[in-house]
Amino acid sequence: MGLAGCSTRNALVGDIASGSGTTVEFWTLFSGGDGATMQSIVSRFNDEQPLGNVQIDRQRIPWNDYYTKVYTALVADKGPDIAIMHQALISRFRQMLTPYNRYIDDSTASQYVPTLWKRMRFDGNQLALPLDAHPIGAYYNRSVFEEAGLDPDSPPTNFREFKNVCDTIVTETDANAFAPSAAMSPIELLRTFIAFDRQRGGQLFNDDLTEVRFNNPNGLRIAQLYHNSTGKYGWDLPNASASRTDVAFQDGNLGIIVNGTWYAAVLQTLDGMDWNMFKPFVAPGKQQNWTESGSHTIVLPRKQSRDREQTQTAVRVAEWLTQENPIWGTQAGHLPAASKLQNSPALRESPLWSKSLSKFSEMASEDQFAYLPRTPFNVNEASTWDFLLDIYSHSTSPKAGLERGAETVQGLIDDVN
Repeated sequence: MGLAGCSTRNALVGDIASGSGTTVEFWTLFSGGDGATMQSIVSRFNDEQPLGNVQIDRQRIPWNDYYTKVYTALVADKGPDIAIMHQALISRFRQMLTPYNRYIDDSTASQYVPTLWKRMRFDGNQLALPLDAHPIGAYYNRSVFEEAGLDPDSPPTNFREFKNVCDTIVTETDANAFAPSAAMSPIELLRTFIAFDRQRGGQLFNDDLTEVRFNNPNGLRIAQLYHNSTGKYGWDLPNASASRTDVAFQDGNLGIIVNGTWYAAVLQTLDGMDWNMFKPFVAPGKQQNWTESGSHTIVLPRKQSRDREQTQTAVRVAEWLTQENPIWGTQAGHLPAASKLQNSPALRESPLWSKSLSKFSEMASEDQFAYLPRTPFNVNEASTWDFLLDIYSHSTSPKAGLERGAETVQGLIDDVN
Protein backbone atom coordinates (compact mmCIF):
# COMPACT_ATOMS: atom_id res chain seq x y z
CA MET A 1 0.00 0.00 0.00
CA GLY A 2 1.21 3.51 -0.74
CA LEU A 3 1.43 6.38 1.67
CA ALA A 4 -1.79 8.18 2.50
CA GLY A 5 -2.09 11.07 0.13
CA CYS A 6 0.83 9.79 -1.95
CA SER A 7 0.94 7.87 -5.20
CA THR A 8 3.50 6.81 -7.74
CA ARG A 9 2.19 9.20 -10.39
CA ASN A 10 3.59 12.67 -10.89
CA ALA A 11 1.65 15.02 -8.63
CA LEU A 12 1.55 17.67 -11.34
CA VAL A 13 -0.29 15.92 -14.14
CA GLY A 14 -1.94 16.80 -17.39
CA ASP A 15 -1.11 18.96 -20.33
CA ILE A 16 -2.51 22.46 -20.55
CA ALA A 17 -2.33 22.36 -24.34
CA SER A 18 -4.52 19.26 -24.41
CA GLY A 19 -7.11 20.95 -22.23
CA SER A 20 -6.65 18.62 -19.27
CA GLY A 21 -5.05 21.33 -17.15
CA THR A 22 -2.54 21.09 -14.32
CA THR A 23 -3.04 19.66 -10.84
CA VAL A 24 -0.87 20.73 -7.92
CA GLU A 25 -0.77 18.25 -5.07
CA PHE A 26 -0.87 19.99 -1.69
CA TRP A 27 -0.34 18.18 1.61
CA THR A 28 -1.67 19.64 4.86
CA LEU A 29 -2.11 18.51 8.44
CA PHE A 30 -4.88 20.89 9.45
CA SER A 31 -7.96 19.58 11.24
CA GLY A 32 -10.87 21.13 13.12
CA GLY A 33 -11.48 24.79 12.34
CA ASP A 34 -8.11 25.14 10.60
CA GLY A 35 -8.92 22.17 8.38
CA ALA A 36 -12.34 23.49 7.43
CA THR A 37 -10.90 26.92 6.63
CA MET A 38 -8.12 25.52 4.45
CA GLN A 39 -10.61 23.30 2.66
CA SER A 40 -12.70 26.41 1.94
CA ILE A 41 -9.63 28.22 0.60
CA VAL A 42 -8.75 25.36 -1.73
CA SER A 43 -12.36 25.04 -2.91
CA ARG A 44 -12.37 28.75 -3.75
CA PHE A 45 -9.19 28.35 -5.79
CA ASN A 46 -10.60 25.40 -7.72
CA ASP A 47 -13.91 27.18 -8.36
CA GLU A 48 -12.48 30.55 -9.39
CA GLN A 49 -9.32 29.26 -11.12
CA PRO A 50 -7.30 32.46 -10.53
CA LEU A 51 -4.25 30.94 -12.28
CA GLY A 52 -6.12 29.59 -15.26
CA ASN A 53 -6.63 25.88 -15.80
CA VAL A 54 -4.88 24.87 -12.56
CA GLN A 55 -6.44 22.80 -9.78
CA ILE A 56 -5.26 22.00 -6.24
CA ASP A 57 -5.49 18.43 -5.00
CA ARG A 58 -5.50 18.85 -1.22
CA GLN A 59 -4.42 15.79 0.75
CA ARG A 60 -4.91 15.96 4.50
CA ILE A 61 -2.73 13.69 6.61
CA PRO A 62 -3.39 13.39 10.38
CA TRP A 63 -1.05 15.46 12.55
CA ASN A 64 0.44 12.47 14.39
CA ASP A 65 1.51 10.84 11.10
CA TYR A 66 2.21 13.91 9.04
CA TYR A 67 5.93 14.54 9.32
CA THR A 68 6.82 10.84 9.25
CA LYS A 69 4.91 10.44 5.99
CA VAL A 70 6.33 13.64 4.53
CA TYR A 71 9.86 12.45 5.31
CA THR A 72 9.25 8.96 3.90
CA ALA A 73 7.67 10.35 0.73
CA LEU A 74 10.45 12.88 0.14
CA VAL A 75 13.17 10.28 0.58
CA ALA A 76 11.42 8.16 -2.07
CA ASP A 77 10.93 11.17 -4.40
CA LYS A 78 7.16 10.70 -4.13
CA GLY A 79 6.30 13.83 -2.21
CA PRO A 80 3.70 16.46 -3.04
CA ASP A 81 4.35 19.62 -5.02
CA ILE A 82 3.77 21.89 -2.05
CA ALA A 83 3.28 21.09 1.62
CA ILE A 84 2.54 22.75 4.94
CA MET A 85 5.52 22.74 7.30
CA HIS A 86 6.07 24.33 10.70
CA GLN A 87 8.98 26.74 10.55
CA ALA A 88 10.69 25.04 13.49
CA LEU A 89 11.01 21.82 11.49
CA ILE A 90 12.33 23.25 8.21
CA SER A 91 15.94 22.71 9.29
CA ARG A 92 15.38 18.95 9.51
CA PHE A 93 14.05 18.83 5.93
CA ARG A 94 16.23 21.47 4.31
CA GLN A 95 18.17 19.05 2.08
CA MET A 96 14.88 17.76 0.64
CA LEU A 97 13.40 21.15 -0.24
CA THR A 98 13.69 23.22 -3.40
CA PRO A 99 14.58 26.85 -2.63
CA TYR A 100 12.09 29.38 -3.94
CA ASN A 101 14.88 31.76 -5.02
CA ARG A 102 14.92 30.78 -8.70
CA TYR A 103 11.14 31.05 -9.05
CA ILE A 104 10.41 34.39 -7.38
CA ASP A 105 11.70 37.91 -7.96
CA ASP A 106 12.93 40.59 -5.58
CA SER A 107 9.42 42.01 -5.15
CA THR A 108 8.12 38.83 -3.52
CA ALA A 109 9.71 39.64 -0.18
CA SER A 110 7.75 42.89 0.03
CA GLN A 111 4.50 40.92 0.02
CA TYR A 112 5.19 39.54 3.52
CA VAL A 113 5.84 40.89 7.00
CA PRO A 114 9.66 41.27 7.00
CA THR A 115 10.32 39.35 10.22
CA LEU A 116 8.29 36.39 8.97
CA TRP A 117 9.89 36.44 5.54
CA LYS A 118 13.43 36.46 6.95
CA ARG A 119 12.59 33.60 9.29
CA MET A 120 12.26 31.29 6.26
CA ARG A 121 15.80 31.91 4.97
CA PHE A 122 18.58 29.37 5.44
CA ASP A 123 22.08 30.26 4.24
CA GLY A 124 20.61 32.66 1.70
CA ASN A 125 17.99 30.22 0.44
CA GLN A 126 14.28 31.00 0.78
CA LEU A 127 13.04 27.56 1.78
CA ALA A 128 9.43 28.47 2.54
CA LEU A 129 6.72 31.04 2.02
CA PRO A 130 5.19 32.05 5.37
CA LEU A 131 1.46 31.46 5.69
CA ASP A 132 1.01 32.91 9.16
CA ALA A 133 2.34 33.48 12.62
CA HIS A 134 0.58 31.76 15.49
CA PRO A 135 1.89 33.32 18.71
CA ILE A 136 0.44 32.71 22.14
CA GLY A 137 -1.66 35.15 24.11
CA ALA A 138 -3.36 35.24 27.51
CA TYR A 139 -7.10 34.72 27.04
CA TYR A 140 -9.37 35.72 29.88
CA ASN A 141 -13.00 35.27 30.86
CA ARG A 142 -14.48 38.73 31.39
CA SER A 143 -17.35 37.32 33.45
CA VAL A 144 -14.92 35.75 35.93
CA PHE A 145 -13.10 39.08 36.20
CA GLU A 146 -16.37 40.89 36.91
CA GLU A 147 -17.44 38.32 39.51
CA ALA A 148 -14.11 38.83 41.26
CA GLY A 149 -14.60 42.61 41.28
CA LEU A 150 -11.84 43.15 38.70
CA ASP A 151 -12.02 45.53 35.77
CA PRO A 152 -12.29 43.36 32.62
CA ASP A 153 -11.10 46.29 30.53
CA SER A 154 -7.82 46.52 32.47
CA PRO A 155 -6.04 43.16 32.28
CA PRO A 156 -2.62 42.80 33.95
CA THR A 157 0.54 44.12 32.29
CA ASN A 158 3.22 42.84 34.70
CA PHE A 159 3.70 40.10 37.28
CA ARG A 160 2.64 42.18 40.26
CA GLU A 161 -0.68 43.00 38.61
CA PHE A 162 -1.00 39.43 37.31
CA LYS A 163 -0.50 37.89 40.74
CA ASN A 164 -3.02 40.28 42.25
CA VAL A 165 -5.59 39.35 39.59
CA CYS A 166 -5.04 35.62 40.08
CA ASP A 167 -5.12 35.83 43.88
CA THR A 168 -8.32 37.88 43.71
CA ILE A 169 -10.04 35.38 41.42
CA VAL A 170 -9.20 32.54 43.80
CA THR A 171 -10.34 34.53 46.84
CA GLU A 172 -13.52 36.06 45.43
CA THR A 173 -14.88 33.32 43.13
CA ASP A 174 -15.17 29.56 42.88
CA ALA A 175 -13.08 29.57 39.68
CA ASN A 176 -9.44 28.68 39.31
CA ALA A 177 -7.28 31.59 38.23
CA PHE A 178 -4.66 30.64 35.66
CA ALA A 179 -3.37 27.81 33.47
CA PRO A 180 -0.36 28.09 31.11
CA SER A 181 -1.82 25.51 28.71
CA ALA A 182 -5.25 24.62 27.35
CA ALA A 183 -4.49 21.03 26.34
CA MET A 184 -2.16 20.33 29.28
CA SER A 185 0.40 19.13 26.77
CA PRO A 186 4.19 19.37 27.18
CA ILE A 187 4.51 21.37 23.94
CA GLU A 188 1.99 23.99 25.07
CA LEU A 189 3.72 24.27 28.43
CA LEU A 190 6.99 24.69 26.54
CA ARG A 191 5.55 27.58 24.52
CA THR A 192 4.57 29.48 27.65
CA PHE A 193 7.91 28.59 29.25
CA ILE A 194 9.75 30.08 26.25
CA ALA A 195 7.74 33.30 26.44
CA PHE A 196 8.25 33.79 30.17
CA ASP A 197 11.90 32.72 30.09
CA ARG A 198 12.67 35.16 27.27
CA GLN A 199 10.91 37.94 29.18
CA ARG A 200 13.46 37.40 31.95
CA GLY A 201 16.33 37.50 29.45
CA GLY A 202 16.78 33.72 29.19
CA GLN A 203 16.75 31.35 26.23
CA LEU A 204 16.42 27.62 25.60
CA PHE A 205 19.74 27.18 23.79
CA ASN A 206 22.87 29.05 22.89
CA ASP A 207 22.88 30.80 19.52
CA ASP A 208 24.33 27.90 17.54
CA LEU A 209 21.94 25.39 19.16
CA THR A 210 24.70 23.23 20.62
CA GLU A 211 24.08 23.77 24.33
CA VAL A 212 21.05 23.79 26.61
CA ARG A 213 20.59 27.11 28.42
CA PHE A 214 17.27 26.73 30.26
CA ASN A 215 18.66 24.98 33.35
CA ASN A 216 19.69 28.25 35.04
CA PRO A 217 18.15 30.79 37.46
CA ASN A 218 15.85 32.21 34.75
CA GLY A 219 14.49 28.83 33.79
CA LEU A 220 14.24 27.76 37.42
CA ARG A 221 12.12 30.82 38.25
CA ILE A 222 9.60 29.92 35.54
CA ALA A 223 9.59 26.28 36.59
CA GLN A 224 8.92 27.48 40.13
CA LEU A 225 6.03 29.59 38.84
CA TYR A 226 4.51 26.47 37.25
CA HIS A 227 4.95 24.57 40.51
CA ASN A 228 3.59 27.42 42.64
CA SER A 229 0.56 27.90 40.37
CA THR A 230 -0.72 24.47 41.36
CA GLY A 231 0.71 24.54 44.87
CA LYS A 232 1.64 27.56 46.97
CA TYR A 233 -0.50 30.04 44.99
CA GLY A 234 -3.46 27.70 44.48
CA TRP A 235 -4.29 29.17 41.07
CA ASP A 236 -4.96 25.78 39.48
CA LEU A 237 -5.07 22.07 40.30
CA PRO A 238 -1.96 19.83 40.05
CA ASN A 239 -3.85 17.73 37.53
CA ALA A 240 -2.34 16.90 34.12
CA SER A 241 -5.51 15.54 32.53
CA ALA A 242 -5.66 16.41 28.84
CA SER A 243 -7.82 19.45 27.99
CA ARG A 244 -8.99 19.82 31.59
CA THR A 245 -8.15 23.53 31.65
CA ASP A 246 -9.70 24.15 28.24
CA VAL A 247 -13.01 22.74 29.46
CA ALA A 248 -12.77 24.72 32.69
CA PHE A 249 -12.13 27.98 30.84
CA GLN A 250 -15.00 27.49 28.42
CA ASP A 251 -17.32 26.56 31.31
CA GLY A 252 -16.45 29.71 33.27
CA ASN A 253 -14.42 27.85 35.89
CA LEU A 254 -11.02 29.34 34.97
CA GLY A 255 -10.11 33.01 34.68
CA ILE A 256 -7.00 33.09 32.43
CA ILE A 257 -5.54 30.57 30.01
CA VAL A 258 -2.59 30.74 27.61
CA ASN A 259 -3.13 29.50 24.07
CA GLY A 260 -2.33 30.25 20.44
CA THR A 261 -4.02 32.41 17.82
CA TRP A 262 -6.42 29.63 16.82
CA TYR A 263 -8.12 29.70 20.22
CA ALA A 264 -9.79 33.00 19.40
CA ALA A 265 -11.65 31.36 16.53
CA VAL A 266 -12.84 28.61 18.89
CA LEU A 267 -14.03 31.03 21.57
CA GLN A 268 -15.83 33.18 19.03
CA THR A 269 -18.15 30.26 18.22
CA LEU A 270 -19.31 29.82 21.83
CA ASP A 271 -22.67 31.39 22.59
CA GLY A 272 -22.55 33.62 25.66
CA MET A 273 -18.77 33.42 26.08
CA ASP A 274 -17.54 36.90 27.05
CA TRP A 275 -13.80 36.74 26.46
CA ASN A 276 -10.84 38.86 25.54
CA MET A 277 -7.07 38.51 25.28
CA PHE A 278 -4.07 40.41 26.60
CA LYS A 279 -0.39 40.34 25.69
CA PRO A 280 1.23 37.74 27.96
CA PHE A 281 3.97 40.06 29.23
CA VAL A 282 3.52 39.05 32.87
CA ALA A 283 6.53 36.90 33.76
CA PRO A 284 8.12 37.45 37.19
CA GLY A 285 11.28 39.53 36.84
CA LYS A 286 10.34 40.63 33.32
CA GLN A 287 13.05 42.61 31.51
CA GLN A 288 11.66 42.55 27.96
CA ASN A 289 8.35 41.98 26.21
CA TRP A 290 8.25 38.64 24.38
CA THR A 291 5.71 36.04 23.42
CA GLU A 292 6.41 32.67 21.84
CA SER A 293 5.36 32.09 18.24
CA GLY A 294 5.37 29.45 15.58
CA SER A 295 4.61 29.78 11.89
CA HIS A 296 2.90 27.62 9.32
CA THR A 297 4.74 27.76 6.01
CA ILE A 298 4.42 26.29 2.53
CA VAL A 299 7.49 24.46 1.28
CA LEU A 300 8.44 23.15 -2.16
CA PRO A 301 9.67 19.55 -1.88
CA ARG A 302 12.37 18.39 -4.28
CA LYS A 303 11.01 16.25 -7.15
CA GLN A 304 13.18 14.99 -9.96
CA SER A 305 10.10 14.33 -12.09
CA ARG A 306 8.90 17.94 -11.96
CA ASP A 307 10.15 20.31 -14.66
CA ARG A 308 10.74 24.04 -14.28
CA GLU A 309 7.35 25.05 -15.69
CA GLN A 310 5.52 22.73 -13.34
CA THR A 311 7.57 23.99 -10.41
CA GLN A 312 6.76 27.58 -11.36
CA THR A 313 3.07 26.72 -11.32
CA ALA A 314 3.41 25.19 -7.85
CA VAL A 315 5.16 28.36 -6.65
CA ARG A 316 2.35 30.55 -8.00
CA VAL A 317 -0.18 28.39 -6.17
CA ALA A 318 1.81 28.75 -2.93
CA GLU A 319 1.90 32.54 -3.41
CA TRP A 320 -1.86 32.63 -3.94
CA LEU A 321 -2.52 30.50 -0.84
CA THR A 322 -0.36 32.73 1.36
CA GLN A 323 -1.33 36.13 -0.07
CA GLU A 324 -4.99 36.06 -1.11
CA ASN A 325 -7.00 34.59 1.75
CA PRO A 326 -7.96 36.81 4.68
CA ILE A 327 -10.21 34.06 6.08
CA TRP A 328 -7.08 32.36 7.41
CA GLY A 329 -7.21 35.19 9.92
CA THR A 330 -10.90 36.00 10.16
CA GLN A 331 -12.07 32.37 10.44
CA ALA A 332 -9.05 30.34 11.60
CA GLY A 333 -7.77 33.13 13.88
CA HIS A 334 -4.15 33.11 12.72
CA LEU A 335 -2.12 36.22 11.95
CA PRO A 336 -1.58 36.19 8.16
CA ALA A 337 2.02 36.60 7.01
CA ALA A 338 1.09 38.64 3.94
CA SER A 339 1.31 42.38 4.62
CA LYS A 340 -1.74 43.26 2.56
CA LEU A 341 -3.86 40.76 4.47
CA GLN A 342 -2.84 42.22 7.82
CA ASN A 343 -3.90 45.63 6.52
CA SER A 344 -7.04 44.45 4.75
CA PRO A 345 -10.53 45.68 5.72
CA ALA A 346 -11.65 42.05 5.90
CA LEU A 347 -9.23 41.40 8.76
CA ARG A 348 -9.47 44.74 10.54
CA GLU A 349 -13.27 44.76 10.48
CA SER A 350 -13.60 41.18 11.71
CA PRO A 351 -14.76 40.45 15.28
CA LEU A 352 -11.37 38.93 16.07
CA TRP A 353 -9.37 42.06 15.21
CA SER A 354 -10.08 44.05 18.38
CA LYS A 355 -9.98 41.04 20.69
CA SER A 356 -6.86 39.22 19.51
CA LEU A 357 -5.49 39.86 16.03
CA SER A 358 -4.70 43.56 16.54
CA LYS A 359 -2.59 42.68 19.59
CA PHE A 360 -0.79 39.90 17.76
CA SER A 361 -0.18 42.30 14.86
CA GLU A 362 1.30 44.89 17.22
CA MET A 363 3.63 42.30 18.73
CA ALA A 364 4.70 41.22 15.23
CA SER A 365 5.43 44.78 14.14
CA GLU A 366 7.51 45.35 17.29
CA ASP A 367 9.45 42.11 16.71
CA GLN A 368 8.31 40.58 20.01
CA PHE A 369 7.96 36.98 18.77
CA ALA A 370 10.34 34.39 20.21
CA TYR A 371 10.15 31.51 17.74
CA LEU A 372 10.39 27.86 18.60
CA PRO A 373 14.05 27.15 17.74
CA ARG A 374 14.88 25.48 14.41
CA THR A 375 16.75 22.60 15.99
CA PRO A 376 18.26 19.65 14.07
CA PHE A 377 16.19 17.33 16.27
CA ASN A 378 12.39 17.28 16.43
CA VAL A 379 11.68 20.07 18.88
CA ASN A 380 7.94 19.31 18.58
CA GLU A 381 8.28 15.85 20.13
CA ALA A 382 6.08 16.06 23.21
CA SER A 383 7.96 13.46 25.26
CA THR A 384 11.10 15.64 25.12
CA TRP A 385 9.39 18.25 27.27
CA ASP A 386 7.23 16.12 29.58
CA PHE A 387 9.34 17.25 32.54
CA LEU A 388 7.40 20.55 32.38
CA LEU A 389 4.13 18.66 32.84
CA ASP A 390 5.66 16.75 35.74
CA ILE A 391 6.69 20.03 37.39
CA TYR A 392 3.20 21.48 36.94
CA SER A 393 1.49 18.39 38.33
CA HIS A 394 3.95 18.10 41.27
CA SER A 395 5.34 14.77 40.07
CA THR A 396 8.80 16.28 40.45
CA SER A 397 10.37 19.39 41.91
CA PRO A 398 11.27 22.37 39.69
CA LYS A 399 15.00 21.82 40.19
CA ALA A 400 14.94 18.07 39.58
CA GLY A 401 12.61 18.46 36.63
CA LEU A 402 14.80 21.05 34.91
CA GLU A 403 17.92 18.96 35.49
CA ARG A 404 16.26 15.92 33.95
CA GLY A 405 14.97 17.94 31.03
CA ALA A 406 18.34 19.57 30.36
CA GLU A 407 20.06 16.18 30.34
CA THR A 408 17.49 14.76 27.90
CA VAL A 409 17.60 17.69 25.49
CA GLN A 410 21.40 18.00 25.59
CA GLY A 411 21.56 14.32 24.68
CA LEU A 412 19.39 14.93 21.62
CA ILE A 413 21.63 17.80 20.58
CA ASP A 414 24.79 15.75 21.03
CA ASP A 415 23.32 12.87 19.00
CA VAL A 416 22.94 15.03 15.87
CA ASN A 417 26.18 17.02 16.20
